[in-house]
Amino acid sequence: MSTNFHLAPPSKTVDGLLCVPIDIESIDAVFTFDGAASTAAGDATITYTVGPTAGNPIFDLRQNIISAEVDGVAFPVAQLAQHNFGADPFTNLRVIESVQAAGSVHTLRVQYDLALPDAQMSGGYLPKLDWLAGPKLRFALGMSDLRRARYIEAFLPANLIFDQFSIDLEIQITGATAAHSVITNGVVTNIATNHWSIAFPSRFTALSPMLEIHASDAVTQQTDSVVLPVSGNNFTIETWKPTTGPDSSTNLTTQINNIKTFLTDNENDYGGYAHGNRFVAFFNGGGMEYEGGTVTGTGPLLHETFHSWFARGIKPASQADGWWDEGFDKFHDDGANDAIPFDFTDPPIVLCSRDPWQRHTPSATGASAYIEGNRFWKGIASQIGVGTLNGLMSDLYEKHKGNSVSTQMIEEFLLCKSGNEDVVDAFHRFIYGFGNPSPVPDLWMRDEVGDPGDDLWSGVFWDSPDLWIRNDDDGGTTHQSPEFGQDNWFYARVRNKTGAGAAQHFVVTFHTRGFLGTQFEYPGDFLPCIAAKADFDLAAGSTRIVKAKWPRALVPPEDTHTCLLASVITRSDHPIAGRHVWEDNNLAQKNLVVVDLVDDDVYYVLPIVIRNWRWSFDPLFEIEVWGPKVVDGLSISLIHRSKEFFKTSKAEVKQFKPGRGSSKRKLEHLDCGSVSETRSRISHRLSSANPEALLRRFPDAWEATFARGEVAKLAVKIPPMTQNVVGLKLAVTEKFKTKKYVKLHFVQRNVKTKQIVGGVAVQLRRK
Repeated sequence: MSTNFHLAPPSKTVDGLLCVPIDIESIDAVFTFDGAASTAAGDATITYTVGPTAGNPIFDLRQNIISAEVDGVAFPVAQLAQHNFGADPFTNLRVIESVQAAGSVHTLRVQYDLALPDAQMSGGYLPKLDWLAGPKLRFALGMSDLRRARYIEAFLPANLIFDQFSIDLEIQITGATAAHSVITNGVVTNIATNHWSIAFPSRFTALSPMLEIHASDAVTQQTDSVVLPVSGNNFTIETWKPTTGPDSSTNLTTQINNIKTFLTDNENDYGGYAHGNRFVAFFNGGGMEYEGGTVTGTGPLLHETFHSWFARGIKPASQADGWWDEGFDKFHDDGANDAIPFDFTDPPIVLCSRDPWQRHTPSATGASAYIEGNRFWKGIASQIGVGTLNGLMSDLYEKHKGNSVSTQMIEEFLLCKSGNEDVVDAFHRFIYGFGNPSPVPDLWMRDEVGDPGDDLWSGVFWDSPDLWIRNDDDGGTTHQSPEFGQDNWFYARVRNKTGAGAAQHFVVTFHTRGFLGTQFEYPGDFLPCIAAKADFDLAAGSTRIVKAKWPRALVPPEDTHTCLLASVITRSDHPIAGRHVWEDNNLAQKNLVVVDLVDDDVYYVLPIVIRNWRWSFDPLFEIEVWGPKVVDGLSISLIHRSKEFFKTSKAEVKQFKPGRGSSKRKLEHLDCGSVSETRSRISHRLSSANPEALLRRFPDAWEATFARGEVAKLAVKIPPMTQNVVGLKLAVTEKFKTKKYVKLHFVQRNVKTKQIVGGVAVQLRRK
């Protein structure tokens, strides 16, 4: 069972109780409406998992609980009381006053009188539960983003909107002879007259379900179908309107045709519809979005339909995140084609607070998701381009379709994919509401143990102790080689210098190059990036470990090697363009390769890219190998495809001969008339046991051997704006018996300036 605890609010002590988030798996409920008595009752059971910390679970229900059971045992209703979690009204939550173990699974059953909720009851389209003459029921969830406690918690025990769960709801109306109809985005099963079951899927959150109940003679229904261009489904459009009142004159045929156009355009522009093969619209005034549905007037229809992509196709992870969908929807309403540059002398704007207990989307003047949110997206369009923004938002939608997305996730995604570091400044000022820091923070990562944090560093900088990889999301701090075929995790330890200003908001980027190399320059080698992590509130003199997932599809195959590059960006402290790691403390790299020689390996070859990307650098470089004074049975040499490459070196140069292959192979005839070698297993391992791979990588190559010693050197020429691919050959004899790792450093130094411009660390052993 998947959980969304990574999006959940933190544990919090309230009224002496350690309150912890839960993840609800399912809600099973029965609503019974009694027309004869004009009453209603609810009976609901949630199945949930406690988060990673033991404590008192939290949930919400805005109804008066009569009785309760926890795990099938009667539980005192007084111990399900509401407690204040925020400063604003209606930000209270219910706490189960029973300490439950981390990761444990439980059920909570509550029975209650069903009535209008104890919620912020203002706005244009309110919840309804009343009886008209007949008796006839009129019931509406009446959800609202702008009012607190107005999602499904108004009528069912539920969670904050980070959580996803299924709902199975049985509804029965008794004591009423008039037929009723349900208007819903759930799957309806008719059990009998005025008796239904409704199933809402497990991707739903508290803001997803749409439900209204009306007497059948009070509403009119009309349906039609269309085949959508991306999903290709035979798609049903289900429309409703009241038979009396202002919306009774709505032309449903016209509105169905409008919906067909809107759905088609949205699929073409942003990707396939996420809500099955049905869209439901109830034209009854107001304007509120649901997953694959809306309660709307004719005017807001374009806006509300688009919300089935942004707001309910991908969903805000918290109500503090509610700005992004309304802002982007308004950007879309305006044509999604306007770019207005940011003015950083404008006052900061808080559209996404740091309050995890916020319960409404901001709509006030000066902090409106609709106005300032729209303006923000136009500013981002000016930074990265209108077409790029729309394309990336389509990619974001496809990546997270059906799931919840936080503001930080959007910032990280746009930074990674656009490669524009100014995105961080825009979020800093116009989303999180932070001003220019004073004094300025100085964020950095160590190049080496003992690095004091200055920009210029003359020591080893290619094996940062503040960067590492883990094969699992386990919080470990020891570097591991990437594991192919699975997700891995990037880690970085970020520091803020003592005496600097606090970093209210910062982002760490992670990238890997598909090769080992010595010189990497910002931003070209760092951005765009594979992953990024936004974080907050790093005080002067403090450190913070951040992590980001390295998706399995981007992890290179086994027997290939790569360099890990990281940058840290905060307002007023960006890495400087054109600088290398050793010139900027905002940059770090880990070029650490672990080589395990297997029994039949006589030698191993590491391909390494050496560069001269500066016109100011003299073309003469020394390639150095640092290691222990004496390692018995180990010799090291350099391989290149051109003999001329070694002409400035005094070392003996000989032809590189990998030897004959021993792997079993056969020729496969191809349709194009050629042939291809096939093997039982194709290996990228460049060792003596795989000479065919070596010949493909270094055909007709030459080899020069390093002298033995702690520092061995070979002089080579690399003209400006040039790179070469060399092979570092590590050859062993039977005398190389150590099973502990021998650490070596491959170093590129400019001869004229004596400046080290890059390096690769190698740990070598025989298994």
